[in-house]
Amino acid sequence: MEVPPRWLVGLDLLPQNTGVLRVAAWLRSGSPVGEVIGVHVVETGVFRFVGERISTILDAARATMDEALLDAGATGSFHLLEAVAATSAERGLEDAALRHQATALVVGRWSRRGERSLVKLGRVARRLLRSLAAPVIVTPPDLLRSDIGDGPMLVATDLTEASVEACRFAATLASRYGRRLLVAHVAAPIEHASIYVLDHDWEVLREQERRLVEERVAAWVAEHVPGEPEVTISYGAIVDELIALTEQVRAPMIVTGTRRLGLSERLFGSSTASTLAGIAPCPIAVVPSKHGS
Repeated sequence: MEVPPRWLVGLDLLPQNTGVLRVAAWLRSGSPVGEVIGVHVVETGVFRFVGERISTILDAARATMDEALLDAGATGSFHLLEAVAATSAERGLEDAALRHQATALVVGRWSRRGERSLVKLGRVARRLLRSLAAPVIVTPPDLLRSDIGDGPMLVATDLTEASVEACRFAATLASRYGRRLLVAHVAAPIEHASIYVLDHDWEVLREQERRLVEERVAAWVAEHVPGEPEVTISYGAIVDELIALTEQVRAPMIVTGTRRLGLSERLFGSSTASTLAGIAPCPIAVVPSKHGS
């Protein structure tokens, strides 16, 4: 018998951040029906003196949670609601995910769908994606239930170990929600090489390269992805291609792995997973690799 999933949803209680509530309701609709646990973290660092007052503060947080969920019409989406204290929101959510043995942690991001904002993920989502103790699903704050597409579950692969667990996670989701599984690989374009060869030679070279890519993708998918997924290959900028594909096929979610960038790499750029999580119109599930970075 399949073990029911357990989804842990981080609630920040701001009225404009209802996307996680819509995703929570959708996650609960799968088969088998799993548990959805809502957690609000009271960050003790914002209080100069906490002491014995923490129990009163947590009681107030629980009452605010009840009111916020009632206003949003989402009280029936959760099996359990908790208010916990921690030094930071990400630490409290990670501890709760571990304590509840969560299948994944669901959090909202800062930027709205289609919004050009300097701040895209927000502090909590950004730090959770850096540590990635468990799969993290990052959701646009303004996501509606109707925005969750009715197409295949989409998983991106770079054909490395970093994508293996993501593909397995996506295959499980596809089965649970009765969706097809679409595996996407975005390869680097080689159009710039055309300036070095004659027209006819260029066409031959391009076709040879594309056949090699197709063979590599087919071999990797056959080895690492369960079932009989559909496969699509495109060429270009990874984030742009995946977002365009998502909108084309109406995928409910993009699942991706991550390389877990080191500090020096983060200083000069962000990972594909973090970039997607900050701007995609749908939820992004980022799944850690068992093999680390």
